Amino acid sequence: MALKSSENDKRVGWFCAYTPVELIEAAGLRPVRLFGDGADSDEANALLHPATCPYLRACLAAAQRESGPHMLVFANSCDGMRRLHDAWKHFLKPDFCFLLDLPRRVDWAGVGLYHRDLLRLREDLESLTGRAITPGALRRAVSDWEATRRELRDSADGLEGVERVRRAVALQEEGLAWKPGDARGAAPQSGRQGRTSGVPVVVTGNIVRADGLLSLMEEAGCRLVAADICSGDRFFQDLGLNEAELEGLGVDGMLRRLAERYLARIPCPRMVDSRRRHEHLLETVRRTGARGVIYVSIKFCDAFIYDFPRLRAALDAASIPVLMLESDYSDQHEGQLLTRIEAFLEIIGDSMAAGRGQV
Repeated sequence: MALKSSENDKRVGWFCAYTPVELIEAAGLRPVRLFGDGADSDEANALLHPATCPYLRACLAAAQRESGPHMLVFANSCDGMRRLHDAWKHFLKPDFCFLLDLPRRVDWAGVGLYHRDLLRLREDLESLTGRAITPGALRRAVSDWEATRRELRDSADGLEGVERVRRAVALQEEGLAWKPGDARGAAPQSGRQGRTSGVPVVVTGNIVRADGLLSLMEEAGCRLVAADICSGDRFFQDLGLNEAELEGLGVDGMLRRLAERYLARIPCPRMVDSRRRHEHLLETVRRTGARGVIYVSIKFCDAFIYDFPRLRAALDAASIPVLMLESDYSDQHEGQLLTRIEAFLEIIGDSMAAGRGQV
């Protein structure tokens, strides 16, 4: 059924950094990253098993309370995301619910699979809106989102950068005031700046709340010099596309380029090529002068749990201290987390004083 022109709510919720937001924007819709309410996900326990990813349960619970959004694109990134798609589609009955296949390998077969699903998403979006996605609209959307990523990447580091991303890609209380290419308007209203002193640390992992665990890290004495997380620096990565490169291509050709560039980004742990991800993290530590790495895994996230031993071996070989924390997304066990972070910073200080752990 085509979307009625009188409908004001054109939000399309999304969850994963591999979601092609440019294609959603080109369809005349508004891609909105969903973060849920980390402090309260009890409602979702009736629809999803309590051992499901707490971030996904938080998003579902927020939708149960707020009745929306009614259009969604899910990336088939893990078992939990598939279960979220099933529960949302069956119980909340959204107007549009698309499950995007996401390959784990970055080769010709993987690009082909992702490209075919982008074509399928294009067809479904056109059926939804009742109008064709034109090459010009897609080129403009690609250009706008590339500009937005650059603005976000260049504007702030650490906690402020993560909060800026959240405000830029999520629906804010004041409404849909933000648009691609206007990331500066997404600055935190509080004007809060990241720390300028403290122990420089790189945080890596999946999705981490700026008002939860990241704030706790700064309270403990960390200075976050990079946030290699799904809700931080991974969103900043340029696709390396511009309007000139896309000139003359039809929508099919542009979607092929999008498929290639999305999969060419630094991979997250659910992708096969962990070596490239680990090398990128090591280079980030060296480039920023960080003294250690804090690795955050959301509870029940198998991909990140499996990734940690291999990453720790790479960091140990480079004499880079690392701390692993497990988050339930609510981060209500602040005392335990704060104690572990403070102890980690003391270890870093002791090793540096002794001439060990040099980055």
